[in-house]
Amino acid sequence: MRIAVLVTHLLGTGHLKRASLIADGFMRAGHEAIVLSGGFPAPNASPDLAALIQLTPIRSDASFKALYGENGEATPDLLAQRRIEIGETLTGFAPDMLITELFPFGRRKLAAEFEAAIDAVPEALVYCSIRDILQHPRKEGRIAEAETRFATLYNGAFLHGDPSLVPLEDSWALAEPLMSKVTYTGYIAEPFRALDASQAPQTVGKNEIIVAAGGGSVGDRLFEAAALAGDGTWRLLVGGHDKDHRIAKLKALGGKTIIEPTRPDFQTLLTNASLAIVQCGYNTAMDVVQSGVRTIFVPFEGDGETEQITRARAFAERFGCGMLREKDLSATALKAKVQNMLETPKPDYGAISLEGIEGTISAAETAIRKCQ
Repeated sequence: MRIAVLVTHLLGTGHLKRASLIADGFMRAGHEAIVLSGGFPAPNASPDLAALIQLTPIRSDASFKALYGENGEATPDLLAQRRIEIGETLTGFAPDMLITELFPFGRRKLAAEFEAAIDAVPEALVYCSIRDILQHPRKEGRIAEAETRFATLYNGAFLHGDPSLVPLEDSWALAEPLMSKVTYTGYIAEPFRALDASQAPQTVGKNEIIVAAGGGSVGDRLFEAAALAGDGTWRLLVGGHDKDHRIAKLKALGGKTIIEPTRPDFQTLLTNASLAIVQCGYNTAMDVVQSGVRTIFVPFEGDGETEQITRARAFAERFGCGMLREKDLSATALKAKVQNMLETPKPDYGAISLEGIEGTISAAETAIRKCQ
């Protein structure tokens, strides 16, 4: 099989990481896969095995109200160039299946290029790849718009979640027959990477408190509170294209915390840590599950975002994880929450299905066999 995955990460890097893990899974299963990435380059989130096709990049800010290229706000010409790049790549690759990450249940501003991608592969099956929780549109017309696209343009959807933790209807209730087109795959989890001693000692992070907000330029309020609350056992991992500037600002606050850029051994740090204080993005939550670490989630809630707080509440109710809302965040509140969580037993996340890569590949193989 030939699989093409089209993804654009606009703020963090989680969308690209999930797409990359899926594409690499197809490669390991003996198929050919490519990832067309429309966000800014993010080496730590890119595929290891599948080919990465870097489109002219765009990004957004926390409001998601505007798109930006390398030289300011994205112009119509820039967006037209992206459509050309997508069409030429897909025509040349001729996939058996095109997987669009999030669209049509998100990325509405990029609808023209996703539809151009579908038009470029008329013989391919078309599936969307969606996480466990969707951001439900506030305008009723947009719900109908997304569902119409799904009904008319798509053969199905791979839902990378576990209904025993968060069923899709908690965030977006699809009526039949649309729900019959959705396949739960289980969660997508990055396999833990063993680093050799030249990269980092396997004891790094031992008994530390790890504070992270993913790979994007987000989490400033969390980092500021942690920089003031912590001591030498707290380690802050700062991401984003402007990480050096943000790290300098945090160090200027005069706290005693360790502050450094995001690291490739994040999973090892979590495994060794006493506690993690993190936002509740999809990939970070899966890293928490695999590490078994006690966790305080500080979910991202910018401009009405509901995905992370929905996931954080599910983890708090099911596994006893801590949660601190952004509106309640301060150094004092964070320190008190940490003291409380350190006295709780380590959670058992074993009931969560982490077979999402295998589930996606199996479902794709079955769908393509039915069409042959």
